[in-house]
Amino acid sequence: MLKVYGLESLRPGMLLGRDVLDSNANVLVGKGTVLTQDIIFTLMDRPIFSVYIEEEAREDVNIPGAEYLLDSSYVKSYELVCERTYQLFIDLLESETFDEDELRAIVAGEILPKLCDGAKAVSQIHNMSRTGDYLIHHCMHVAILAGLMGKWRKWPEEKQVDFVTAGLLHDVGKQLVPPDILNKHGKLTPEEFRTIQKHPEHGYNMLKLGPLKDKKDILFGILQHHERCDGSGYPNGVKRDEINKFALILALLDIYDAMAADKTYAKRRSPFDVFNILYEDVLKGKLDTEYGVYFIRNLSHSLNGNWVSLSNGDKGRIVYMDESRVTSLPVVQVGDSKFVDLNRESSIKIEAILTADEI
Repeated sequence: MLKVYGLESLRPGMLLGRDVLDSNANVLVGKGTVLTQDIIFTLMDRPIFSVYIEEEAREDVNIPGAEYLLDSSYVKSYELVCERTYQLFIDLLESETFDEDELRAIVAGEILPKLCDGAKAVSQIHNMSRTGDYLIHHCMHVAILAGLMGKWRKWPEEKQVDFVTAGLLHDVGKQLVPPDILNKHGKLTPEEFRTIQKHPEHGYNMLKLGPLKDKKDILFGILQHHERCDGSGYPNGVKRDEINKFALILALLDIYDAMAADKTYAKRRSPFDVFNILYEDVLKGKLDTEYGVYFIRNLSHSLNGNWVSLSNGDKGRIVYMDESRVTSLPVVQVGDSKFVDLNRESSIKIEAILTADEI
């Protein structure tokens, strides 16, 4: 029998059930091939999100468990980079400078090559718990998403490094926002919201005279990541033509991770609910159309293979995404042979991407 597997769930020794084709319809890996780690890595470097695997038919097939969800080496690398990023933020706050070589080592030596690993990266940042400093985790996730966008867009390496750097530092100015306001669970007062709105300028001012003073894309990406194309954003209310391209994309990544995150005071949302919210803002002219559609399409495909909880109480794995609409919903496999097409089953919705301990 054939089963669909997301690339992040592939293991050496699996038997390929159908040919894997490249973008020109040439056979990349043939049917009947026994997968090796090298072949899996080759597939992950391509715009391929799932493959068919031949498995023996069994009467009692259980949904695979948490071992398919988390990669221990990925988690270890992520945690080490979090520690180094935290220290970088502390140094910047306390001494108003930072080690430029350390920043580059984090971005170019750790985040881009190790943490921006194709579809696996999306799976991992959803499945890992966010213990500790939420700000560090959020900046890390935006940096990883920035790395994925840079790779999807096939940007030159140095531009990718700069964009990931902007993602990692985009909220560094929040260190100057009083914690009682930054971490407030209830509704902010108008004065408190104005205080929060100053964080892009704080970040820009913290960095503009330091080692990044000549990196205008990074600096304006940080300053303008809350600006909106229709002029409704902050801190300066500028419109699209005046907004740096890094900032146009960071706006999308920042909103996505903030809304999809699991916070102590706010339940995480389904990524597909967040896609709808992003697309509504695209249609309203708030978010950039080109980058918005591109991000939603690529990230939704990267969610192939992830475990989800459904509103009817079922749990399953995303196995197919329809490309016909920007906000198309996936097909979810529940158990061994039940497939739920959420585009047709309008009464059933994805509630959340599941973490390892929720399976």
